[in-house]
Amino acid sequence: MATTTNFGWTTPNDTDLVKDGASAIRTLGSAIDTSFVDLKGGTTGQVLSKATNTDLDYTWVTPQVGDITAVNVTSPITGGGTTGDVTIAIQDGTTTQKGAVQLTDSTASTSTTTAATPNSVKSAYDLANAAIAKSLVDAKGDIIAATADNTVARVAVGTDGQVLTADAASSAGVKWSTPSSTSSFVGAAIYNNTALSASNSTTTTMTFNLELYDTNSFHDNSTNNSRFTIPSGKAGYYEVNYNTVYQGYSSAATLFFLIFKNGSQVVNNKAAAAGGSGEQNFMYSRIMNLAVGDYVELKVWQNSGVTREFYVPDGQAQASIKYLGA
Repeated sequence: MATTTNFGWTTPNDTDLVKDGASAIRTLGSAIDTSFVDLKGGTTGQVLSKATNTDLDYTWVTPQVGDITAVNVTSPITGGGTTGDVTIAIQDGTTTQKGAVQLTDSTASTSTTTAATPNSVKSAYDLANAAIAKSLVDAKGDIIAATADNTVARVAVGTDGQVLTADAASSAGVKWSTPSSTSSFVGAAIYNNTALSASNSTTTTMTFNLELYDTNSFHDNSTNNSRFTIPSGKAGYYEVNYNTVYQGYSSAATLFFLIFKNGSQVVNNKAAAAGGSGEQNFMYSRIMNLAVGDYVELKVWQNSGVTREFYVPDGQAQASIKYLGA
């Protein structure tokens, strides 16, 4: 008898008589029925399970807890299903939905779809930790000053009109202070109440024996009373002024007023001739840069052929010096 290839079920031969057909069909049907007997039965919800490695050897079993009958997902997972191939994915995270994000070490990014790593968080913390906290100041006008290396402190606002000045004694090295209402005047004014005679063709030093004022000992009425001498701590620019009356002389003669600094001439001024015995007034003003210890004098020289008198009338020979600043 012929048999099937896979299960060996008996089938009629090609030469079998027709009268044997019913028998052959019954034989094949019985073989099939016997082979698939394990498919019979079972209850609702049971599933077939292989009993052994033998072909068509099954048994009905109740599914155990944990067996996959469906793949259900919720956001941010997508996909899932209960039949066929099941595909799942995860949606991108944004500021409005949960999802997957890419990590970044950047501390300068403005992205709204990436997430910071612990490394970038630590970098941001270090930057913030090194910054000056705004809570350090608590009032309008407060400023921040260094008190030491990498150390700062609040300097409270001063009062109206105060100025910020350096102060090594304060913790911050600066402080608010009220400035002096006016600057102190520095200078001197001197004069002579006696006449002075200047010999012909001779350089004569003009002396001053009285003071109108002298703030810092620029002048001495007795010792070297021809001089303005710059005192300690007062080096800088000065305005020097001289004013005196002298006898006139003929135009054929010459009269010079000479400014000396430290014994050396720095400028000369030729005086005008009055003719005869008339009187003339000499005025001179100059800005000079003077160091401590420098001294300034006024001298005269004339060659009229006779001795000439200055400080006429008495008391009209004056000089002044005024400190302008360093």
